[in-house]
Amino acid sequence: MIIIDGSHGEAGGQILRSAIALSSLIRKPVKVINIRKKRNPPGLKYQHLHAIKLLEKITRAKTENVYVGSEDITFMPTGIYGGYYGENIGTAGSIPLLLQAVALPALFADDNIRLRIIGGTDVKNSPSMDYFTHIIGFYLNKFANISINIVRRGFYPKGGGEVLLEISPRFKVNEYKNFDEFLEDISKIGKINLYVEDIKKIEIYSVSSYELKERNVAERMAEKAKELLEINGLPVKVRIDYAKTLSPGAVITLVAKTNTYVFGSDSIGEKGITAEKVAENAVSKLLRVIKNRVSIDEHLADNLIPYLMLVGGYFSTYELTGHLSTNIWVCKQFFNKEVKLNINKKVEIWI
Repeated sequence: MIIIDGSHGEAGGQILRSAIALSSLIRKPVKVINIRKKRNPPGLKYQHLHAIKLLEKITRAKTENVYVGSEDITFMPTGIYGGYYGENIGTAGSIPLLLQAVALPALFADDNIRLRIIGGTDVKNSPSMDYFTHIIGFYLNKFANISINIVRRGFYPKGGGEVLLEISPRFKVNEYKNFDEFLEDISKIGKINLYVEDIKKIEIYSVSSYELKERNVAERMAEKAKELLEINGLPVKVRIDYAKTLSPGAVITLVAKTNTYVFGSDSIGEKGITAEKVAENAVSKLLRVIKNRVSIDEHLADNLIPYLMLVGGYFSTYELTGHLSTNIWVCKQFFNKEVKLNINKKVEIWI
């Protein structure tokens, strides 16, 4: 059994999500101790509970001590099984963060998987749903055929968003004699090498609830982002959408496309912050990648680490964040792989 100390680094929920995802994929039981030890209050929150419960169903796992507030859990998967699975996180718990935990093993199930998740599509301290769909989803498609449908948007506090995720696996981990054989076969995909390339297009996804349509919130976010990006000589395509939601809200996502890869940024609307300022926040994050001449943003960096552990690769980013260093540490507990870091004016990572 692999023991993961949840108090490592930032000691957040990401350690738990990564640990149970990797445990599910490799079919090795894991015990996570000191969960969110440095947070107040420590232990499992409802959103973490839902991630464990969903993976428990998909992997037919045995679990111990899984309840809100628990600081030590044990997760013992038996395989990864296709089928239809639903999970209602309740209120505005983050759907993208739940999918972050579930997607990695689900890509390699023994049959097609359909997931129906209800909760928050676009909430603070989480990637937006458009970021997950168009950026993280781009890389997931290298491993399996996936389809993501945002049925309904859900903002804080009521949530009520709905997402359907369908996966048709190409590599079924249950069918291999051992995990090394699986890794050898999956290496056919090739390394994920992300060297800096010129941007060919930036897609702006500007979404707001209908309650904010009279104030043209989606248009104002999009127009401000477009103005700031075009000043920097970047080609832009705009997509505007108004959605029926249980709580009012707004979100903008920027998807930068090169010839071979994507990266991006997002920003969630908040009370007291103008639509223009929300757009400026998203553009500022994106320009940080471009002006530092690195290949990807900080959020994509920590999301990609488990996938680079599978097939190898390279990327550069502008900062070794706590999330990135923690995810590298967690993955190294499961994989016997060398991770080479070069930290100078930028952060370069080879696996």
